[in-house]
Amino acid sequence: MIAFAKRNLKLYFRDKSAVFFSLLAVIISIGLYVLFLGDVYTREVAENDGIRDYARRMMDNWVMAGTIASAGVTVSLGVLGTIIEDRARKITKDFYVSPMKRSAMTGGYILCAYLVSVLMTVFTFVIAQIYMKLNGGSFLAAERIPKLLGVLLLTDFAAAGMMAFLVSLFQSSLQAYSSAGTVVGTLIGFIMGIYLPVGMYPAFVQWIIKCFPISHGALLLRKIMMGEVMEQAFDGVPAEISEEISVQLEEYFGVTYYFGDQAVTEGVSVIILLATGAVFMALACVNLSKKQK
Repeated sequence: MIAFAKRNLKLYFRDKSAVFFSLLAVIISIGLYVLFLGDVYTREVAENDGIRDYARRMMDNWVMAGTIASAGVTVSLGVLGTIIEDRARKITKDFYVSPMKRSAMTGGYILCAYLVSVLMTVFTFVIAQIYMKLNGGSFLAAERIPKLLGVLLLTDFAAAGMMAFLVSLFQSSLQAYSSAGTVVGTLIGFIMGIYLPVGMYPAFVQWIIKCFPISHGALLLRKIMMGEVMEQAFDGVPAEISEEISVQLEEYFGVTYYFGDQAVTEGVSVIILLATGAVFMALACVNLSKKQK
């Protein structure tokens, strides 16, 4: 399985266009924020007098957290395209007559997608940190980085599982896979509350966002990346005022999800990510094994 994963890694990074297009949704979301949306959301947050000086830093961290989480989805889908290509070019037939178990093939595909997702999300995080520093912000506190990396691993695990299951539904149609990639890349920014704050959507759409497993990875990343800035912003503000504004901002920007009056805890979000990755990877393995017989 390890050797097969290495083979897929080499194929992916050899195709520069595949690397670029798997990160295209990330590039678009950052570009939209930098060129258009950043000033709009900053002015909106700056209406609260007590946190005006921290508005831009808060919004930078907000959009970058969501962008980092979405990278795991688009990158995983891009890497798993190797499955469709191998079938379309009949390369899988060569593997079937080899001593390698078919379960090892499936594991190799998914492991490769997960490893590349982790690498690319870490790379996206580094780029985000550089941008925020150049934009007048600061690097994330060192003590928060281990927790952030843990959330990245969980988010990419769930994303790789979901995308593996999606790809397992296709046979060998590159056109259908390409169309699915276009749809996912287009919708992911909206369904994870990246292009628009969660509070701007209708109630029904908000429920969809809150029920989408990977959006809980974005939520956890926002808590980590925005937490320090929000603490600084509300330092010195009367407790009753800071608490009210903080709760409103967290709900509006998707830092905390509420179902009714019940807030989703970090532990629940972690369980959702773990369960999503495990369940969808198992389903993907079943589907791929059936179609490989």
